[in-house]
Amino acid sequence: MTDTETPNYNAFKGEIWSQKINAGLDKTCVMLQCVNRDYQGDADKGTAKINIITPLEVTTGTYTGSIDSYGAAPSKKLQLELNQSVYFGFSVPDIDQAQSNVNIMDAIVGKAKNAVEQAIDTYIFGLNSKAPDGNILGKTTAVGLTSANIYTQFVKLAKLLKNSGAVNAEKQGWVVVHPDVEELLLLCSQFVSASNLGSTTITTGSIGKIAGLEVFVSSNVGKETSGYTILAGTKDAITYASQIKKIETLRAQSSFDSIVRGLYTFGALAINPDALAVIKATVS
Repeated sequence: MTDTETPNYNAFKGEIWSQKINAGLDKTCVMLQCVNRDYQGDADKGTAKINIITPLEVTTGTYTGSIDSYGAAPSKKLQLELNQSVYFGFSVPDIDQAQSNVNIMDAIVGKAKNAVEQAIDTYIFGLNSKAPDGNILGKTTAVGLTSANIYTQFVKLAKLLKNSGAVNAEKQGWVVVHPDVEELLLLCSQFVSASNLGSTTITTGSIGKIAGLEVFVSSNVGKETSGYTILAGTKDAITYASQIKKIETLRAQSSFDSIVRGLYTFGALAINPDALAVIKATVS
């Protein structure tokens, strides 16, 4: 396209950009590896507020030939709101070229994805505040982590999830750490890297296991002014859904390029806080 030509907006395919951004997030966004997407179907229909009803208890008892009462089955009503929004925008000299050149397309989408990814990681990780007090190690006084004691502390962390019924033979746990904590793990003899797990199936993005927990690392989360927060849980703990509300193109005012911009909305909800556990720590 020359400087005097009108941009071919008919060539713009918003669904291509949407698919590539979503696919990239699903593959690399750390916190998306740790949540369930059970209600994504509702979000795909355009629903911004998703009602969730979950049973709290099931009546049980010793069978003696008859069942006298089934009791009530109280339920918990929750609402998943897609109330978080992130926008992205970038200039594209030639829409046709960008969409047909894989390298250019991937580079552009990658930058947009990174901005959205940081927002998702930060928001979902922030739900560590929903963990019950009994599932927090170092709540009053931060736990001082070293390569010598980190395994013991992670065993305690995993035990919290087991005691709450979150982790069992069918449900495995995960833990998300900052790279500063990862450094201690790599110096710990009990840490098993992904490369040494052989045929054992682990989630994409996991660097390995310790104390039965799959380990994920993100520089987006976990480091605070006073120390570090380490978050563990299972996929039952948090549900997540998202929508790319709009991707559109328009003419740049100060150049002969086109602008591609998009709006990504999402929401996450701790539907089972007992399946979350936290260490408040310092690192030395």
